[in-house]
Amino acid sequence: MTDRKTRQVGPGEARSMARRRRYFTYVAFGGLVGGIAGFATGFFDQGDGNLFAGDWELLRLPPALALVIAGLLLAGFLALPIYSFRLIDDYQREQGLIGYSGGYLGVMAGFPTWAALYGGGFVPAPHAFGIFAIGFVSMCVSYLYARWRL
Repeated sequence: MTDRKTRQVGPGEARSMARRRRYFTYVAFGGLVGGIAGFATGFFDQGDGNLFAGDWELLRLPPALALVIAGLLLAGFLALPIYSFRLIDDYQREQGLIGYSGGYLGVMAGFPTWAALYGGGFVPAPHAFGIFAIGFVSMCVSYLYARWRL
């Protein structure tokens, strides 16, 4: 048996280790972006906004901070995922695209369905957080389905 310190790492194993490190770096970056945005929004809110309750109109942030938070969110939710699609293998890319497509389709079907049910008096009026939740949950479900079934 070889000692771990003297064992040579093959090219495939080296690529796998680099891919794993890159993955954890992206997860850490995403968590950092979310943590900074959430903390800054909660700490520096000058109004009585409650994003989970849908009180968007009561949210008051300093303009410079709002721009920083918006930039961080665009980097974390848009730029990083698009950039990462070129760094992963075809199978993982397909799973991610199926997940994103499922989220998109969930929103495209969920909002009109919700609006129709609201018109019939069955549910409260559609709101931004609910639409985001529909997209997020359907993206997660679609990704997990693709991961387990494909």
